Amino acid sequence: MSRSSIPLLPAGHVTRARALAAAVAIAALPLGSCATNPATGESQLSLIGQGQEIQMGQQGAEQVRQTIGVYQDPQLEAYVKQIGLSLARVSERPDLPWSYQVADEPVVNAFALPGGFIFVTRGILPYLDNEAQLAIIMGHETGHVTARHSVQQISRQELAQLGLGLGAIFVKPIRQFGGLLSGGLQVLFLKYSRDDENQADALGIRYAVKDGYDPNQAIGVFEMLDRQDEAAGGSGVPSWLATHPAPQNRIQTIRRQIDTLPAAERSGKVERDAYLKHLDGMVFGPDPRQGYFQGAAFLHPDLKFRIQFPGGWQTQNMPQAVAAQSPKQDAILELTLADSAGSQEGAARAFFSQQGVQSESVSQTTIHGFPATTGLFSAATQQDQLEGVAAFIGYGGHVYRILGYTQAGGLSSYRSTFEAAIQSFDRLTDSQALNVKPMRVQLYTPGRATTIAALARSKASPVDAQTLAIMNQVAPGETIPAGRTIKWVVGQKPPGTQP
Repeated sequence: MSRSSIPLLPAGHVTRARALAAAVAIAALPLGSCATNPATGESQLSLIGQGQEIQMGQQGAEQVRQTIGVYQDPQLEAYVKQIGLSLARVSERPDLPWSYQVADEPVVNAFALPGGFIFVTRGILPYLDNEAQLAIIMGHETGHVTARHSVQQISRQELAQLGLGLGAIFVKPIRQFGGLLSGGLQVLFLKYSRDDENQADALGIRYAVKDGYDPNQAIGVFEMLDRQDEAAGGSGVPSWLATHPAPQNRIQTIRRQIDTLPAAERSGKVERDAYLKHLDGMVFGPDPRQGYFQGAAFLHPDLKFRIQFPGGWQTQNMPQAVAAQSPKQDAILELTLADSAGSQEGAARAFFSQQGVQSESVSQTTIHGFPATTGLFSAATQQDQLEGVAAFIGYGGHVYRILGYTQAGGLSSYRSTFEAAIQSFDRLTDSQALNVKPMRVQLYTPGRATTIAALARSKASPVDAQTLAIMNQVAPGETIPAGRTIKWVVGQKPPGTQP
């Protein structure tokens, strides 16, 4: 959870409004129009023009920035942007408003939004070994955009729904609001077909080769993903492999593609040292300074507060909010920052006076000595009615908004749970929690030949030798020559994490 201000209404209202607007826009388009795939020259179904594609991408990118966040490192940001824009210039759609950013997300992932908005997570960067591998990853995502894969998929999905009426688009309100627990971005992460993924692989290598990179570095990328799959017990890397073909199949296809290249294009720049220097000091794994869970308790070292969520509820910490969803998926508890420029009374008035919101039992009180405004509310949605408890607490120069809500008729079952969570809000005083630090990547150059397994026995790290070996794309017992820089992880493992 970051310090950014938050919309007054629950996130689901925004999501539903956008979904309705998108559905109306789609319904107004001509049925079954075709367009030429810019990357392949093939004819494909398309109900969305380039202007709408860009607008969708801009809205999606802003949602990513708000719900996931962008990693704050200006030099890294400029470096990634430079590589990405160079790839975009050699693509078939160089005139799109291309954007390449690092999402502040510890999971190994990369994704593309329509219109040229590309994100790589900070989680994938320590596992790549050089600039060429980063270029191949970003080239792959660039390929999804140039081939208009997301637009084509949306076209197919919306074409299938045009005759069903707008009501078919919506799900139960609480389940819709529950999208907050996965970043509210499900519609952005479309699952591509295997053909689309193979095509994006081929395009990524095409762009990397055009930009002078060594295409053979793609093999290391997919071997690394394969090893992560094995390290996860065969379950795969959820946010990457769940929507991509098996790495071994991709490796075979990529080898065949490289074999067809002219001899002069089968090698190129790698830029390992230039890449590694941008990783030195990078946060590795979840950043506890942005808040973390210990069981059902959420602790925020920077903002110096803690709150107890209900046991057994699904929880998630995001830049915009920290939230919990009931086991039955029929109730939500969320904590956000309200407008810190005003008082908690002012923030409460702004919330309770919103159109469609009705309030009762609004009163001024204190919670652990902090001034607070609490009350009950109900709010209308497209299909149903919500009811819940709201609290606005002034502490540390900020106003914290805590909402607990469920469908109409359900508040009696959850009111005591909501109120207990609200009353648990308190200052964080535990020195160990206040001083927690994130793990970081550190570059290390052995003075003599060694192995990751040997180094792990003598050089402390909060992560195991297997993880370190995968990060460096070597086997734990493989010899590392003297003088070859490697990536290491230093610091202490944050509470409640398993990197």
